[in-house]
Amino acid sequence: MEFHAVVLCGAGHSLGPFSKVRSTGQTKALLPVANRPMIEYVLEWCEKAFFPRITVVCDSESKEEIEFALGNYKKNKQSKEAADEDTEPANKALDNGSAYIDVIALDNKSTGEIFQYIVKKEISAPYLHFAVLPCDFITDLPPQVLIEAYRNKEDSDVGMLVHYRNSLDIEDKKSKIFPKNYTVYSDIDDGNCRLLDIYTTEDLDFHKSLQLRVQMSWRYPSAVISSKLLNSSIFFGSLIDISKILNEEPERFSDSYFSGRSLTKVVRDLARRSWRHSEMKSTVAFNIVPNCAQFFRINNLQVWMEANRYFMKLQAMKRGQAQQTSKDKVSANVGADSTVGENTSLGEKTNVKRTIIGSGCSIGKRVKLTGSLVLDNVIIEDDVQLENCIIGRGVTIRSKSKLINCNVESSFEVVKGTQSKGDTLLSLTLEGLEEEISFDESSETDSDEESESDFSDEDIDDGYVSNSDGLFAY
Repeated sequence: MEFHAVVLCGAGHSLGPFSKVRSTGQTKALLPVANRPMIEYVLEWCEKAFFPRITVVCDSESKEEIEFALGNYKKNKQSKEAADEDTEPANKALDNGSAYIDVIALDNKSTGEIFQYIVKKEISAPYLHFAVLPCDFITDLPPQVLIEAYRNKEDSDVGMLVHYRNSLDIEDKKSKIFPKNYTVYSDIDDGNCRLLDIYTTEDLDFHKSLQLRVQMSWRYPSAVISSKLLNSSIFFGSLIDISKILNEEPERFSDSYFSGRSLTKVVRDLARRSWRHSEMKSTVAFNIVPNCAQFFRINNLQVWMEANRYFMKLQAMKRGQAQQTSKDKVSANVGADSTVGENTSLGEKTNVKRTIIGSGCSIGKRVKLTGSLVLDNVIIEDDVQLENCIIGRGVTIRSKSKLINCNVESSFEVVKGTQSKGDTLLSLTLEGLEEEISFDESSETDSDEESESDFSDEDIDDGYVSNSDGLFAY
């Protein structure tokens, strides 16, 4: 079973002001996690899965940057493997020709439109199966677990959608960090699960209630409704089966249907085929990442920060509790749970704890950095304190400033003596006067207002007729 992997690189609207939503921002797929572009973690996961072909989808503005980053990734792997004479050949999937990586640009496309494009034009034999992946997920779950689950799905399932539970140390009391969706799924006799429906918070706000269709309850009386599961945006599909549906139902799955629609809603409508018709049709399998595995998506600032801290915790565990203390009391002190990039200088008596500092930075004297993320080429002058802050590329922070829980846009200059807490510091700009259409696979809900979010009764197959109990029967 050969898979063609497709990695979607969106704009990263929830990662502003550090993503391309601002002119000073960086391509989302290249935002660093533990001083590595986040897309590298996805490529390594694909490497472990031995996918023979990988297609990276982005906009034309980001294509050159991503191609350059992929080139550096391959070079770094070649250098690492050359230095390790005991490297097994199986670990060289991307460098020995077994995997082909290409980058294509699709502008102003929703993830649903991209899905239609790759099924009809991009994926072809001998790759009869494909995996759509976001560029922002990181996991220690072996890909073979999901591949095997896909192989063991029911023959009537055209694909498999993957969900996960929050495994990071983040509390989501106000449901802002993790969007609350209501996922409906049902167990099958053999232990597998089947996706039945997905409702967003927008659906509930519109209808003022959670409206479950009678025919779904009739066919799946033991259905489970969960508000804790998060959409990984990982979808395994069969090219033959999905192409057959698109060809047999051209009116339902027309070009206008995919326009502006997310991949999640496309998969949701495919899943509804198991209960919305008088005869059960092909549908979608449902898989939940095991609790023992670490899985998260970097689709907002809080998760981005926590993802970096996660890797720092792993680093501290490997190094032990002992810190990298200096030989004298004057030199800078970097904790075992911190990382400092290349060509970065630290001044005397500077203290770094639970912090990642990028490359090319200049840190002054008596600076205290705690639980922060500092990107490349940042200048921090003497006597500055940062706590739980994200500092963009090329930022200058003048002396005696104190920032707590702040985000500072790239290229911004923080004036001397600034005291700020819980603020986002942005450069003056005329951006945002015109809206731009772009896709973002990190979003688990749609901004489009479509009346068919919960399709009307006219969409229900006429094979059912109402009886006196209000249920449906033949």
